[in-house]
Amino acid sequence: MKKNNRRKNEYRIILQSLFDNSENHLRILESIGTKNKGLQRSDIVKLSHVSDGGGLTRILNELEESGFIRKYNNFNKKTREVIYQLTDAFTIFHQNFLVAPKYNDANTWLNLINTPVYNTWSGYAFEIVCLNHATEIKKALGIDGILTNISSWKNQNAQIDLVIDRADKVINLVEIKYSQAEYLITKNYDQILRNKISEFKEATKTRKAVWLVMLTSFGLKNGPYNGVTQKSLDTEVFFRN
Repeated sequence: MKKNNRRKNEYRIILQSLFDNSENHLRILESIGTKNKGLQRSDIVKLSHVSDGGGLTRILNELEESGFIRKYNNFNKKTREVIYQLTDAFTIFHQNFLVAPKYNDANTWLNLINTPVYNTWSGYAFEIVCLNHATEIKKALGIDGILTNISSWKNQNAQIDLVIDRADKVINLVEIKYSQAEYLITKNYDQILRNKISEFKEATKTRKAVWLVMLTSFGLKNGPYNGVTQKSLDTEVFFRN
C-alpha cells in the first residue's frame, strides 16, 4: 500500500473513531475545505449533498466542538450568515496534499517547497494558527480586559482577516501575513493596506477609530511605509505569559 493511501486511511480512521456515521462528517469537511475563508450553510448543503436540517446542525456542532471547524460572522452581517471554516491543521494539510494528489514521486514534499501550492497552503495555515490565538493577540495589544467581538470582513474590493471590534470605540483591523523572514511593506502594499482601511470605513460607516495591526511571522522589517500600521506583532506573542 502506498504511503499516501495509508495517510488517507488514517484520516478516515480518526473521523470514524470520533463520530458515528462519519461519512457525512467527511463530506462536510471536504466541502468546507474547498474555500479557504469557509462556506455558509447553504453552500455546504449544495457541495456535500447532506440534507439541511437537524442532522446537519448536529454534525456542524460536533465538528466545531472537536476543533475541526470554527464559525464566525462577517462584520456588520446578520447571524444567519454565519460562515464555517476549517481550523484543524491536519485536516487542512490532508485536503491540500493528500486528496487526489497531483504528484507521487518519493521527494514530493521537498520538491513542493517554495512552489505556489506550498506557499498558498503555508499562508492559509499561518492565518488559521493566528485566528486560533485571538486571546493571545488581544493580550499583546493590551486589550484583554476590554469586551470585544471577533469577526472577519470583506467586500468586492478588499478583505480583512481578523476584525476586533472593541467596546472602547476602537476597531483593530488585523492583517495577517506569512513570510520566512521579517516582512517588508512596499509602496504598492502600503497602498493596498490603505485601500483596505478606506473600503472598510466606507462600507461599514463605522464611527469608531480604525487601527491597523500587522501580524507577521517574524515582525516587520524597517522601511518607509511602516507608518500605515498602529502596531506590529509577530508569533512570539503566542508564547508570552
